Amino acid sequence: MLRNKRGDVSDIITFIIIVFFLAVSFLVVTFANDKISDTIKESALNDTADAETFTSSIDRMTTTSVQRGFVAIFAFLIIGMMASSFLVKIHPVFLFMYIIFLAIAMFVCVPLANTYEILMNANAITGVASQQTMINWIMEHFVIITLGTGALSMIFALAKLTGGESRNEI
Repeated sequence: MLRNKRGDVSDIITFIIIVFFLAVSFLVVTFANDKISDTIKESALNDTADAETFTSSIDRMTTTSVQRGFVAIFAFLIIGMMASSFLVKIHPVFLFMYIIFLAIAMFVCVPLANTYEILMNANAITGVASQQTMINWIMEHFVIITLGTGALSMIFALAKLTGGESRNEI
């Protein structure tokens, strides 16, 4: 049905939904990991020699690995959207369509960022959420990042040098 669907105008909406889903998922996963680590530390399983290395690796994963993974996925999504926008050939008339989709993206992005903030400030998750500084920073500035990413995507899609192809008709 749809072939060569790259550089689509709706990429920014897909980007917003994926980033929000990942941020919430990673926050829930770190909360679960923290609870598992606390349970192991407080139980009889803590008497073994391997329990200390296990809990320290869970703590390290909860504080650093999850954040770095989120930032890497976030960066690859942006790079992929920019590459996709650069490779597509579209007519400049579609500038208005990009602007409309970017406005829709802003209206979608604000409630999602506020939802993440409400989740982050929930009593049960506050301790774990305070450790996720990279994810929190991205989600606090999500609207500005989305606006910048959408604007760059629009610029890459519409303002590339295609060369001066001329036809010699005789």
